[in-house]
Amino acid sequence: MVPDSMKRLDYRPVRKVRDEIRAFLAVRNEALRLPSTLRHHRSIGVQRFFVLDNGSTDGTLDLLANEPDVHVFTTTESYAASHWGVAWMNALLDEFGTGHWTLTIDADEQFIYPHYEELNIELLCRYLDHIGAQALPCLLLDMYSDRPVADTVHDPSAELIDSCRYFDAGPYRAVRHDECPYFQIFGGVRERTFHAVLREFHPPTISKVPLVRWQKGMRFLYSTHTLTPAKVSQMLAGLMHFKFLSDFHDRVMTEVARREHYASAREYRAYLDLLQEKQAVSFFTKDSVPFQNSAHLVGL
Repeated sequence: MVPDSMKRLDYRPVRKVRDEIRAFLAVRNEALRLPSTLRHHRSIGVQRFFVLDNGSTDGTLDLLANEPDVHVFTTTESYAASHWGVAWMNALLDEFGTGHWTLTIDADEQFIYPHYEELNIELLCRYLDHIGAQALPCLLLDMYSDRPVADTVHDPSAELIDSCRYFDAGPYRAVRHDECPYFQIFGGVRERTFHAVLREFHPPTISKVPLVRWQKGMRFLYSTHTLTPAKVSQMLAGLMHFKFLSDFHDRVMTEVARREHYASAREYRAYLDLLQEKQAVSFFTKDSVPFQNSAHLVGL
């Protein structure tokens, strides 16, 4: 049951469609990224979205109100007190995701998989059912532009991949972990950048397990990085991550002040140190790789 702290804003019925692929998002001030993220996931076959807004002031709720395939909830509860959104998502997933393949993502994440350009996500989920998998892990692929972050201006009517096309091809490393999906991945642009500037910074975990055949009682444990025990596919999919746009500095300042993210916004405090260390932060180097397609990623 959805807790009393969540208020539902739409009155559209949630149709009972057996094989409907459903996406779940917790958002705050995401009007810049959400249009592209919704379009991308519709294009691969996601049929319904459940979005929980946590105090947006940038028009996010107005944007979502006009989307006929989106069910909108709000809460004023503390993000930190909800275990960084995990409790909210678990409640929504139990209520609306049970029995469905569910995709739990952030507004700045876009799910991709081998041959996603041609194969609908419903076919992917049928394959996962066929092999008996309950979950599909992902590499979180940080995307950035060939310009300084402050100059990476995105038009909400455009696609995020056109604003941030580049990524680090490596190095990445996987380490064993006790909790599902039983490994964690580290590396990429954030580890590269922060290692050079802040040697005590702990690099973020860049593996997630967002696609799950949800059953009531399952639980995400730490964001979508870990899940209660489930049978995990050996395939590795991807989440293109579009954090580094021109609003980055303002978002960092806001989150450092709010202290609602993990460890009192430790990662955002590291970002702030980086921004103060360098006048113009750019992640682009001669080794940066432009995104081409899923076949290119498989080859890498």
